[in-house]
Amino acid sequence: MESNDKLNIDEFNFFEGQEEVYELITMVDDDGKEQDYYVMDGIDVEKVRYLLVVKAEDFEKEEPDAYLFKEVNSDDKECIYEPVEDDDEYSKVILLLQDENADYDMEF
Repeated sequence: MESNDKLNIDEFNFFEGQEEVYELITMVDDDGKEQDYYVMDGIDVEKVRYLLVVKAEDFEKEEPDAYLFKEVNSDDKECIYEPVEDDDEYSKVILLLQDENADYDMEF
């Protein structure tokens, strides 16, 4: 290869055949019941962290339901998340997540 030749790494598929790995987290509801979720995506918007998650038990479904949570408190030991219930906030964050190069499709 001559020094003025450029290597186009887009032509190589280094990760072909490898599955995407998602982080498994456990959340505890107000009643103390634990629920495992896979984190599909996350985004920080105006200093607030949001997570798009799928219940672990539903992860293998063809079209699992996804949930949007926002971080409301955090310390060294744990983070506290709550569901996004405000329609405007939910729409804003979902649109931002759709703008990213995600490996998943969303339907509403």
